[in-house]
Amino acid sequence: MKIDRLLALIMILLEREVVSARELAERLEVSRRTIYRDIDTLTFAGLPIFTHQGAMGGVGLMKAYKMDKLLFTPHDIQTLLTSLKSYKQLFDHNEIVFVLEKLNAIHRGSDTGIKAGRFAVDLSLNQGNESLRNLLSYMETAMNEQRYLVFDYGDRDGKISSRTVEPYQIVFKESSWYLQSYCVDREDFRIFKLARMSSLQVSEDGYVPREFTPLPMDGTGWMSQDWVEVKIRVHRSVIDKVIERFGEAHILHMGEETCLATYPIIKNTFGYDKLLALGDKCEVIEPIEVRKEFQDYVRRILGQYDHQGE
Repeated sequence: MKIDRLLALIMILLEREVVSARELAERLEVSRRTIYRDIDTLTFAGLPIFTHQGAMGGVGLMKAYKMDKLLFTPHDIQTLLTSLKSYKQLFDHNEIVFVLEKLNAIHRGSDTGIKAGRFAVDLSLNQGNESLRNLLSYMETAMNEQRYLVFDYGDRDGKISSRTVEPYQIVFKESSWYLQSYCVDREDFRIFKLARMSSLQVSEDGYVPREFTPLPMDGTGWMSQDWVEVKIRVHRSVIDKVIERFGEAHILHMGEETCLATYPIIKNTFGYDKLLALGDKCEVIEPIEVRKEFQDYVRRILGQYDHQGE
């Protein structure tokens, strides 16, 4: 948006005495012609902007023009910068560039000595998820404009159904993206995995937002299946995966090479795939029925390779 770009331009001019039009264009990701138009706009609005010609020339603000930079604390600014930089990895919106420039200008003006970049969140999409970028953009548009989303959805059994939903929130959890929405077809709030969507469109029809409370995604609400506490023996080289998923409290005993741990799963292919992700570094100990069912599941997988490939 132009207003955001103008504000970002002002913040850059507040930070530096003189800045070349070329540098301004590069930092704001626009053309130099756009920068010159923005300077004219700010001048007409009454801002005391001056320009100098020549190799050492550029654009600047009169020193008498001041702005309070104490609106946010340095810690506030660091938090905002980290969040916005992560968000920009998903959406290449110019307005995010402008906001980042404004925050960077405030941050660099701080005399606290706190450095940026101590924490970084990498949300850049991998090759498999790159195709989801358009879906995220469509969903953002639908939420901002309060319009229905229409798409085909494949469930865990491979059945395809057409859905019309009111989108409310996008959630990133365990390397996957989900949409929390109200499903018109089911007349209830539902969670949809983005990777299972196809033929997604933003409807021309709008909806009146209803009261929305984010649905729990810890297995208690969005999955109807019961969880089973499974005891496993795992090699110490993969114990981090247990801790990252459930916490250190699930480590029962630590040995020299292996350890015992509890690993709650849903007793179906979804849960067994989580155990398979630990590879040959994991053995299911109990319950016995889970151990037997997991063995059968592994045998069915091996059965796919019993015949000669053509």
